[in-house]
Amino acid sequence: MRVLHSNATVCYLKKDNKILMIKFKNKWHEVYAPPGGKFESGESPLDCIIREFKEETNLELINPRLQGISYWHDSEEGIIFVFVADQYQGKLKRESEEGTLEWIDNLDSIEEFPQNEAFRSYLFQDNLFEGKFLLDDNCNVIDHNIRLL
Repeated sequence: MRVLHSNATVCYLKKDNKILMIKFKNKWHEVYAPPGGKFESGESPLDCIIREFKEETNLELINPRLQGISYWHDSEEGIIFVFVADQYQGKLKRESEEGTLEWIDNLDSIEEFPQNEAFRSYLFQDNLFEGKFLLDDNCNVIDHNIRLL
């Protein structure tokens, strides 16, 4: 049986030891997340993150690098391709349809999705990671396993 996944991308952009994050307005009740979004027809993960990042931030990523793959399962299932980058061009817009963009110097000081918090220590490392997450209907992690590839 084939499984239909809901696929998405995110990118943690680092500048001066700060990470660009979106503080959601309404959709997720002021939770923070890196810019990104869902695939459009015919897109690769790299195509998707470059387009989504530009739409949400007005910045063009330069050489984003795949850092991890995060599989999640609740009433649906999906895969998030996690990118990191430290180069970009363009002028940041502070507001997007999703919320407010902020440079965060300490990710421990903000509320992120529990899944993102779980793989945070694997960001900007030399190895690719793979995470597998079982979530409840409120995006809380019930169980997970993360391994380096």
